[in-house]
Amino acid sequence: MAKVNGLGVRIYANGYDLNTDVNALSGIGSDQALLEVTPLSKSAAERIIGLRDSTLSVNGWFDNAAGMSHDAFKSIAGDSEVIMTMGTSRGDAACGMVADQSSYNIDRSQGSAIATTVEFSTSDGAGLNWGVVLTDGPEQTDSAAANSAAVDNTSSSANGGIGLISVESIASGTAVLKVQHSSDDITYVDLITFTSVTARTSEAISATGTVNRYVRIQSSGTFTNLVFVAQFSRS
Repeated sequence: MAKVNGLGVRIYANGYDLNTDVNALSGIGSDQALLEVTPLSKSAAERIIGLRDSTLSVNGWFDNAAGMSHDAFKSIAGDSEVIMTMGTSRGDAACGMVADQSSYNIDRSQGSAIATTVEFSTSDGAGLNWGVVLTDGPEQTDSAAANSAAVDNTSSSANGGIGLISVESIASGTAVLKVQHSSDDITYVDLITFTSVTARTSEAISATGTVNRYVRIQSSGTFTNLVFVAQFSRS
């Protein structure tokens, strides 16, 4: 492991590539509630673990062109699938979360471009999930069905995981995205199968049980030019 700069940080939400309009991310992380349960017999505080929460603030510039940030943020609705990558190559660290967008604020000051601030808070009970990017770019274009290269975890894990996709576009047809795993990087089996893709979309699906050493993203079906990002976290 090594220290990294912020040049490879990217963010995707609900099938939107936000990286041409967003200029800063802040508050990325998790808070753990600690509940005090100190009895009379103790002379110092005693605590137990409570609820965990995760938030993300997105700062950027107002852009009302089709498919840009205003399209992504203007309808404050239910769950959003958000992926943030710490690099642009397959296997780089990334986090994902299912979150509610709590605000979309616009700020105009004299002599400055119109700025925006958006707040997300996790909403699915799972919180922020740290894992790896399964796509390369990290926004990958599959011109047709493809098996992407695997990410090597060096060993298996026993407690399942969660996969997230953010699909920006598909030129034609229908694609099916799957997270697959393998113990030998030769024979792969399906771990997560996402809903069939015919347009811009995003989704998060959990898996239980053993996750083998190698994990990859597979696209199948008859389609052209599928543009997407995928992230997977082991639990």
